[in-house]
Amino acid sequence: MTDRDRYLDARLSELMSDAVSEIEPGDRLASIRNETRVTPMSARRPWIYAVGGAVAATAAVITAVAFAGDNLGLTGSEPDPANSPSSVVTPSESDGTPGTSETPSSTPSASELTVAAYYLGDGPRGPRLFREFDRVSAADQLAGALARLQATPADPDYRTPWPQDAFSGASFDGDLVTVNLTDASLHDRPAGMSSDEAEIAIQQVVYTMQAAVQSRAAVEFKLDGNPIDQVLGVATSEPLAEAPQTDVLSLMSITSPSEGETVSGSFTANGVGSSFEANVQWQVKQGDSVVKSGFTTAEGWMDKLYPWQTEAIDVSDLTPGDYTFVAMTDDPSGGAEGHGPDVDTRTITVE
Repeated sequence: MTDRDRYLDARLSELMSDAVSEIEPGDRLASIRNETRVTPMSARRPWIYAVGGAVAATAAVITAVAFAGDNLGLTGSEPDPANSPSSVVTPSESDGTPGTSETPSSTPSASELTVAAYYLGDGPRGPRLFREFDRVSAADQLAGALARLQATPADPDYRTPWPQDAFSGASFDGDLVTVNLTDASLHDRPAGMSSDEAEIAIQQVVYTMQAAVQSRAAVEFKLDGNPIDQVLGVATSEPLAEAPQTDVLSLMSITSPSEGETVSGSFTANGVGSSFEANVQWQVKQGDSVVKSGFTTAEGWMDKLYPWQTEAIDVSDLTPGDYTFVAMTDDPSGGAEGHGPDVDTRTITVE
């Protein structure tokens, strides 16, 4: 794969993971189950797509689509996850490899892909989802996405509740994503897992599968070829839609720099968030000491997550070593009201 192919693959993955719908803000985890359940008819309704402007110039090489009405398209300086130090996961055909086919003889040969996966992390409103890009060796996007759901995230602040043998495969028929469970061990919510975390874990699968297939398709869980009535104690007898972003995603998420990235001279950070009056605060820290700080303005706020990007952050005067880049939502009350800021961090090395 050439550097250009990797770049285009990374761009495509960014578009795939920006699947959002018109949503209403609010902290309503208790109602997610009812909001996300869809009937078979609604699960198969057609969607209209529009080509993302940032990908138009590369249409001769690949075809990438973004959802009509979504405002989370690429900025001019999104990172290239192909060059990220994130781990590479190689699924094994001998241990229940996630894939679009459960027949090994019909499984396409693996290739290196960039996939967007969502992971659980802790925030001021409880467990929420954070997005991460990783390179995997897999037959296709669905197989790669399932592999990442069952693998350790590159960012140590994130986690996944799905064990390595959770899924036996996944398929997409153009309308509905089907995720196959390996066995019934995940039918009930395990001891120590809260109901909120279980709901978020189910949405983790929904958002990651939608990113893989570039569609707002509903997600159905099956066991032995039949729909399973619940997974992790969450009702799944009917296909599930994505919950509103502001209910299940962290309100601050860093896209670049990636975890463990090395920077020199200066770097530009970007991501998505929903912050008061679109004000995004950032810091560069060494230990507990703030050595750089500033702010930038996102493209919007309140109803969903919007892109943000910093100016070039000069680190040429910093002593080489490890630092932490921090992005956070604005908290004008100073912690006196509400939940406090949503925060995401990345470890970086300044050389």
